[in-house]
Amino acid sequence: MKNVRRLWMLVVVCSLAVLGLLRMALLSLLPLGLMQTVASVNHGLWYARSEQFLDSGLMDTFKWLRVVGDTLFAIGTITLSWFVLGLKTGWSLVPEDAPTK
Repeated sequence: MKNVRRLWMLVVVCSLAVLGLLRMALLSLLPLGLMQTVASVNHGLWYARSEQFLDSGLMDTFKWLRVVGDTLFAIGTITLSWFVLGLKTGWSLVPEDAPTK
């Protein structure tokens, strides 16, 4: 029973990391990149990389949307690292001959 619970914990932790990375990419990095691409094509590369463009209100909003995805990704990777460390050191394993309740 404990092994099944640990397996589900591993699935949830990996899902957190993947969902955080996906959220960060789709809600922040992709829109920012597309906006910079359009600005670069229309006005030139120097405008797309300028402080005036990068500090606009919409760009700041997309930068802050990244925080949620980064946080989920960080929680998922830290928890996964803790789980793997427990497997490596042995304190996360249940011996085969341990009594089950």
